[in-house]
Amino acid sequence: MLLPRILTALVGIPVVLLLIRAGGPAYAVFIFTIIALCLYEYSTLMKLGSKPVQSPTLYFFGLLLPAALYFDRYSAAQAGGNNFTGLVLALTVIGVMSYELFSSKKYLERIGLTLLGIFMISWCLFHLVAIRDIRPDGLGLTLMLIITVWIMDTAAYFLGKNLGRRQLSTISPKKTWEGAAAGFIAAIVTAWGISRLTGGSISPGFAAGAGVLIGIFGQVSDLAESMLKRAVGAKDSSGLLPGHGGILDRFDSYIFLAPVIYYYAVLAG
Repeated sequence: MLLPRILTALVGIPVVLLLIRAGGPAYAVFIFTIIALCLYEYSTLMKLGSKPVQSPTLYFFGLLLPAALYFDRYSAAQAGGNNFTGLVLALTVIGVMSYELFSSKKYLERIGLTLLGIFMISWCLFHLVAIRDIRPDGLGLTLMLIITVWIMDTAAYFLGKNLGRRQLSTISPKKTWEGAAAGFIAAIVTAWGISRLTGGSISPGFAAGAGVLIGIFGQVSDLAESMLKRAVGAKDSSGLLPGHGGILDRFDSYIFLAPVIYYYAVLAG
């Protein structure tokens, strides 16, 4: 499994880095595509585990919400603005509940799982676009986040596999405390190191703080996605990426991290 993992990374990493560097509509379309694929995998996982989910509203509002955020420039509601996002947030709740109201069989669980998918995937992952558009350091911050997560995951995987002894969680039996500790340390060192290599466009202090957040929330986010897969009896969200599983498996760390790092940057700035 290691060779397909490496080959997929060799192809995927340059493409992702080029899109991040390009920014603008090209990068936004890339993230929208990731969101769409993650919504599909989420729906497939729920069906696999016989969990009810409204696929039509999941896809419709799951793509409409990030579109509204994009055109509103990331504000959920603003005085004098277009307020697309505030409207879509309200319509999402209304639409999902109304869909269930007029369904032949009604499940409250289906409402909850549909809204979970929309807000967990669409709302949270859209912040990857918002981070890239932060001025003046959006490019550097996005690269730092993406590269730090890659190195954190690699350190946690290899050190956990070779040195891990104590199980981190029953949700993901192969993850260990030793691997988590290695990932946490790698996140801080990598983020700080990137800030130094980029000539201080991102301060070392800010980068170290971001590294702490990445080391904690990135790994917790990974576990949260594992909890979903365990609940439906799936190992991977799909087989789309050889050696890596699905798109949701590759972007699971960013579900929590994208909003956390965005608001950390906004509030710290």
